[in-house]
Amino acid sequence: MIYSDLYVHKENKLPATIGFLLVIFITFIFLRFYLGLAGSSKASLKVAKRVEIVNLSPTQASIFWQTDQKESGWVVYGDSEDHESKIILDEKDLSSLEDQKGKYLTHLVTLKELVPGKKYFFKIITDDNKIIVQPDKKSFSFKTPKTTLNSLQNISPAFGRVLSSNSIDPLINSYIILSVKNSYSLLTQIKPTGDGSWLIPLNQIYSKDSENIQTISDKDKIIVEIITSDGEGLTITTIKSKISPLPQTIIFSKNQNFSFIEDDNVLSAFTSLDTVIKDQPEIIYPKEGSLIPGTIPLIKGIALPLSDIKITVNSKKTFSAIIKSDSKGNWSYLIPENLELGPHVITIRTKNKEGNEIKKIRKFTMIAQQGNEGRVLGTATGEPTIIFTVTPKPTTISVYNSAIPTIKTKISTTPPVTGSNYSKTIFSGFALIIIGGGIFLAF
Repeated sequence: MIYSDLYVHKENKLPATIGFLLVIFITFIFLRFYLGLAGSSKASLKVAKRVEIVNLSPTQASIFWQTDQKESGWVVYGDSEDHESKIILDEKDLSSLEDQKGKYLTHLVTLKELVPGKKYFFKIITDDNKIIVQPDKKSFSFKTPKTTLNSLQNISPAFGRVLSSNSIDPLINSYIILSVKNSYSLLTQIKPTGDGSWLIPLNQIYSKDSENIQTISDKDKIIVEIITSDGEGLTITTIKSKISPLPQTIIFSKNQNFSFIEDDNVLSAFTSLDTVIKDQPEIIYPKEGSLIPGTIPLIKGIALPLSDIKITVNSKKTFSAIIKSDSKGNWSYLIPENLELGPHVITIRTKNKEGNEIKKIRKFTMIAQQGNEGRVLGTATGEPTIIFTVTPKPTTISVYNSAIPTIKTKISTTPPVTGSNYSKTIFSGFALIIIGGGIFLAF
């Protein structure tokens, strides 16, 4: 021992093992922190019951979707796949004064100021950190048609009226979706105020194959869906000649189907009614207690083939006629004059298969015709929907790394991203190891 060792303070060094373990511990803590942040941003495929593009036009399109449970959602879109950079909120949220997005079973957004003849891509973002895309993990897409104003059809709009199940109050806060063969669908909304009437122009329906205006003939089948805010649905099958307006006011009943197709052997307002026995004469239309808009009701029924039917319509003026059923037993009667508004009674007399005369009575009410006087109820402007069936098989989707712009709203709309950015995490980990090693050497 030299002399200086007795008086110079000897620096205490941290044991190598403890220092190494300390560096490893600090690095582990930081890695867990970073990985936790990266993992929390991971987004996976969300299953939607239905996703449709509706009301397509050269400069505008709407997107309608349904979910199994109430949730909020919005759409990101653009003209390049996986780089959708524009945001549009649910229309209910756009009109809401609340700071938070609402939760709904049915959703609708409208994309405006689009370029004619251009392809667009979109994804649906939900508030539970999920992204709705197609089963192949690709974005939904559509192409706007080119401007073809010269080919617009001169055709009357479709319109009708829907009452709630109590047959008194109008059905409100619901959607009407109209579909024609291989064309984009049209959608309108029944607003909170009003009498349950709706109207959809038919002169701008685009084909899914060619994006050209779809020509509609009088016999073309038209499907009308009524979807409530609770996700309940009703389907009406009709033809073009019976859509302006529908033959009667619809009383909403969940999962009920209506049919107004003249070519049917039995024209029925409710396809779920008990099967009509064609051996027994019956008034098929109008239904008992139905509310019929317009001035001349359609009266049809069945009887024995080639049999005589004595028919009487009692109102302020009585109409009577003797008509004969066809070879299949179908018969119809067209009243020669307009009926006044109010209640009416139809009476028929004919023979059954036993040769006995039977009598059938049917009561109905004529109501004011709604919609054809230029009363546009809703947002449809002849613009429509591609129906995508999302396979209910949740799976992780590819990295979503689009730059999302800031929008002028109080509602936060930061879409999640799929996957994790592990490169930054690994880089940070190595940096911590190097820093830790430097600290260790300093000791």
